[in-house]
Amino acid sequence: MKCVCATDVGLVRERNEDACFVGENCCAVADGMGGHRAGEVASRIAIHAVEQELSRSGPADFDIRRCIEHANAAVLDASRHADALEGMGTTLTVATVSRGVLRIGHVGDSRAYLVTAEGIEQLTDDHSVVGEMLRSGLITAEEAAAHPKRHAITRALGFFDDLEVDVGERPVRPGDVVVLCTDGLHDLVGPEQMCAAFAESRDPSSACDDLVSLARSRGGHDNITIVACVVTESDMPEPSPASEEALGGTEP
Repeated sequence: MKCVCATDVGLVRERNEDACFVGENCCAVADGMGGHRAGEVASRIAIHAVEQELSRSGPADFDIRRCIEHANAAVLDASRHADALEGMGTTLTVATVSRGVLRIGHVGDSRAYLVTAEGIEQLTDDHSVVGEMLRSGLITAEEAAAHPKRHAITRALGFFDDLEVDVGERPVRPGDVVVLCTDGLHDLVGPEQMCAAFAESRDPSSACDDLVSLARSRGGHDNITIVACVVTESDMPEPSPASEEALGGTEP
């Protein structure tokens, strides 16, 4: 994958408590919470845990669920050994692509989308009070966008030893774009606008910068972070000898 990341403090917050990572066939975003820089610490601990797990296992054996569980343990351990960090937490969304399969691991309300030639699809459910109300049919999407509890999350790293992690996978094709973002972006920029940005620009970095600028122009009330990864031919499974022969790709 060809991955890029853009992050911005926004127009209201004093510090950027978001963090992101792009590596070999892997990317992640985290949105920290907690007073006195604790949120900033939590998100960076989570992202560092992703980097460590990727370095330890390598892309081929990378286990998203285990990675997020290790990140949760690291955040909990740090908060238990420093009074100033007590109560800190963070969202974490991680994506990998290998052999034509996209895998997503997710806790919190940072989202994953997939942009294809057919459009854009949200791949994660928000672990939030409003997200659960929306999925239960108690409120509409329009009501959810303006609900006073739309930022109250129901699941995050750093609060419980036993953490429920959502993990899923789906096939991808070269040219598809995997997008991860924090709520500072998706609160202010709709999926259709994200899709249009990547359709109009062949440069994912420019598209990310444009989307961050758009979120800032609409108030920038939170930190803003987006990661975009373009799936390439190298992310596809290697053709078998039988399929190469069927396509005339081998010498007689």
